[in-house]
Amino acid sequence: MRLFCCLHGRDVFINSYTGLLASRLLNKTSVSDDAEKLLVTKLAIECGHNTVNKIKTMFEDIVKSEEMLKEFKHKNGNTIQNIELTVEILTSGHWPY
Repeated sequence: MRLFCCLHGRDVFINSYTGLLASRLLNKTSVSDDAEKLLVTKLAIECGHNTVNKIKTMFEDIVKSEEMLKEFKHKNGNTIQNIELTVEILTSGHWPY
C-alpha cells in the first residue's frame, strides 16, 4: 500500500488488478480470498468506496453463484444424466470482460 500511495497511474493499477482478480475468481486460482478482500478494503480506504465498488460486487457475485449452485445441486443432484453443471452468475457491467 505504501507503493500504491506513490503511484501516479492509480486508475491503470485498479483496472489491471480488476482484470487479474476476475481471472483468479472465475478460475478459482486465488491463493487466499481473505488476502484479496483485505487488499480491496485497503484500496477502498485509499481511493474511496466508489472506486472499488465493482470489485466488491465481483466477490458478492461469486458467493451468490456458489450458494445458488449448491441449492440447485441439492434439489436436482450433482449430475443430471451424467452431465456436471457449473454456472457463474455475474452482474453485468461490474466484470472487466
